[in-house]
Amino acid sequence: MRLRTFVFAAALAGIAGSACDTANSDLEARVKKLEDTNKKYAEALDALQQAYDAQKQQAAADSEKRERSEPAPDAVFAVDIADDLKGGQVEGPATAGVTIVEAWDFA
Repeated sequence: MRLRTFVFAAALAGIAGSACDTANSDLEARVKKLEDTNKKYAEALDALQQAYDAQKQQAAADSEKRERSEPAPDAVFAVDIADDLKGGQVEGPATAGVTIVEAWDFA
């Protein structure tokens, strides 16, 4: 009886050991698959982050350039109207304190 119990216990341990080996190999395969997928997505996310950073830098540079190219809100501009005065293309007196320039384009 004792031998029979021992043989049964040994057989059960062998089955459990082979089941553990199968379970471990299955888990290892699943972990490997997850790691590979994670690596693939990490590379894609890195590429997207680099593109986003480049766009952000470009937008900042464009904003700075636009700020430098726009005139100050209190700027005063001089418009040469001498040719228009000679051509008679002016309404009102030539000595007026304010000049309104009208422009249009027939495109």
